[in-house]
Amino acid sequence: MSTHRLDVPELHRRLDARRRELGLTWREVARQTGLAPATFSRITNGRSLEADALLTLLVWLDLGTGIAALIEPGDKPLPCPDCGRAFQPKRDGGMRAHPCQKAAG
Repeated sequence: MSTHRLDVPELHRRLDARRRELGLTWREVARQTGLAPATFSRITNGRSLEADALLTLLVWLDLGTGIAALIEPGDKPLPCPDCGRAFQPKRDGGMRAHPCQKAAG
């Protein structure tokens, strides 16, 4: 059991303040961070997010200075050969399974 819990409303408040400061839309923040727009909907609705997404947002907020030594850039997304959608590769370099109409067809 974890001894700490993410304060999602506070994270949302800080993200929104930084977004407004930079004059960006949520979609532009998603493009800058490489995260799906749905990630920001989850945060807006008070739902938690994956650890890698949280780290990405902490770096974007420039809160990573104290934890920068623990953060390393992830692998570049791989395009699906069938649908072209970008996906984060698995640790072994392979493609993550995903619903793809061409793959499913």
